[in-house]
Amino acid sequence: MRRLFLSGLKGGVGTTTILANLATALVQAGESVTCIDLDSKNELRLHFAHAWDNATGWSNLAERAFDEAAFVDQDGVKFIPHGHGDSSLSEKQRMIKTTRNLDCNEDEWVLFDLPSYASAESFELQHDDVLVRVVNCDVNCHSLINQRVFQQTTIPEYLLINRFNGAVDIEVEIARMWRQKLPRVLPVFVHQDEILKEALAYKNVGYNCAPYSVIKDDFQALISWLQMHYAKASP
Repeated sequence: MRRLFLSGLKGGVGTTTILANLATALVQAGESVTCIDLDSKNELRLHFAHAWDNATGWSNLAERAFDEAAFVDQDGVKFIPHGHGDSSLSEKQRMIKTTRNLDCNEDEWVLFDLPSYASAESFELQHDDVLVRVVNCDVNCHSLINQRVFQQTTIPEYLLINRFNGAVDIEVEIARMWRQKLPRVLPVFVHQDEILKEALAYKNVGYNCAPYSVIKDDFQALISWLQMHYAKASP
């Protein structure tokens, strides 16, 4: 099982959009994918043609039942919404642990949408898990990064640049500084593209709505990096 955790360095950087598009790209590449929303905002479902007024999810079902909360979208992405109920840290931890017992093969992708306060320690991630922190090339994220210490830990945090605009000088400069000074900035990034926002109005993902856009290449490049990472990590 390949467990991938996505969390924003702060709120509003596009983490949920990244996860939904990545899941769709993986399924269209022939992979089996399950997405689990651990954020109480309960927004991941909106990208998968889920009924907007259906707030059912694992957080408001008896015994946090997987099967009752799971849905499958038109592309074949299996997703488990958070639901409208509140969930404590311990309940989120239990959900993460439960996925270890899922009946699936070793190549199954399980993608988690974590709230922005998430850390590898608080969510008790395992050594073979991957934590990706989504960032924007702006002063807010740059300031937050300067306040954090990205140390060599059991579960390293990788940074994924989202909404990158190469025509904006300050974004290019910030990206350059991060690549020079930070150890785990991913070699791929997702460009700014309005289709990622517009697709939500159609209850879909930009990966489907813009087949010839640069973002499609971005997500394919991200998949390639992830596959290489897991291949290197395999015994």
